[in-house]
Amino acid sequence: MIISPFAYRIGRILLASLFVISGIFKIIGFAGTVGYFGSLGLPVPTLVAIVTILVEVGGGLLLMFGRGVRPVSLLIALFTVGATLSAHHFWNMEGAMAQAQLTHFLKNISIIGGLLLVSSIDPEAMPEQR
Repeated sequence: MIISPFAYRIGRILLASLFVISGIFKIIGFAGTVGYFGSLGLPVPTLVAIVTILVEVGGGLLLMFGRGVRPVSLLIALFTVGATLSAHHFWNMEGAMAQAQLTHFLKNISIIGGLLLVSSIDPEAMPEQR
């Protein structure tokens, strides 16, 4: 049962905005994005950047506008797992750098949790808004 369709929609939009905005900045700074992905040791960083942008902007907009919410939220969650494991190696660092990367890692884990919650809600079960 959904208690507040309004809160569900606003929460979904806010969650999606992170991905849309991040993807737009990756487009604006495409060369830097490719360089960063290369510095992480990711194979074919240009292709990874393109796929990342498609998932972030495309998936984020679909999530934001309520289209294919369940599969899209799962796709973005899986993407976020990969991004988290690729970019936030706090276990290989020390001091302030390790703490900063741990914070990013935990933030992403929380975002994955939010995406899983969104994927578990059946929008068809929501009561009509008046």
